[in-house]
Amino acid sequence: MSYNVNGHQITVSFPVDSISVNKSSIAFTDSQGKNRQTFSKRTEALKFMNWLLSGNK
Repeated sequence: MSYNVNGHQITVSFPVDSISVNKSSIAFTDSQGKNRQTFSKRTEALKFMNWLLSGNK
């Protein structure tokens, strides 16, 4: 699945094994390995984290 933010596409291969949040950065491990995304705003990072959690069910 992919997530679009400000014209950029983030591809995630579910299931997500772990998620770590640090200010405006989200690190996660999916079936493809470890990934890290940094956002310009913390609210964008939190929206992405919520999307990761909702798609992981």
